[in-house]
Parts: sequence; C-alpha cells; structure tokens
Amino acid sequence: SSGTHTTAARMSLQIEETLKRISQQKGVEGYIIADEAGNVLRTTFNDEPDRDMVAKLSQDLPALASRASSAVRDLDPTNVMRFVRVQTKKKELMISKDTGFVMMVVQGTVQSE
Repeated sequence: SSGTHTTAARMSLQIEETLKRISQQKGVEGYIIADEAGNVLRTTFNDEPDRDMVAKLSQDLPALASRASSAVRDLDPTNVMRFVRVQTKKKELMISKDTGFVMMVVQGTVQSE
C-alpha cells in the first residue's frame, strides 16, 4: 500500500537527517553502523587509512555493547542501556545498540589545556 511506502520513505528521510545532524556536530569525525555480526552497513569513514579502524571497531564494539547491555539488565531487569561512551586519550566513542545493529560515533577528544 502507498501509505506504508510513504511511512517508510518518511522514516528513511528522518534517519538521513539524523545522520547528517550527527555528522555536523562539533568534534565528530564520523560514524559507523554495523550489524550484530560486525558487518559494516554504513560509514562516513571511506578513506584508505580509516579502513583498518572501521574494520576493528565494527568487529569489536557490537560485543562490547552487548556486554554493557547485559550488565545493565543484570543490575535492573526493567532497565535498558541507551548508549555507552568510551573515552581514550585520542578519541571518544559513543556506542548505541538497537535490535539488529550498533551505531558508533567517533569524536576527537578535547585536550585539556
């Protein structure tokens, strides 16, 4: 039916607008969307030097997000993990897990003066 198609098109447009808004936030270097098996579905990191990072993150972070989600459920079965934030000296990763996929936003960290 055309109503379902219109709803899907509207959702797709909302997703595109959200991804664009995220990409334009100060400090954001890009994002990776991977399925639960670690296969990259979409990324803004398309340059050759970034390929290793994308491959490593897409393989490792879905498992990290799943473990964090399980830990939250273990502490309170009525609670749900929204996202995990990991900060290193060089990068900050925000990881959000949903049914079937994981989204990772990569930011540069702000160096303290």
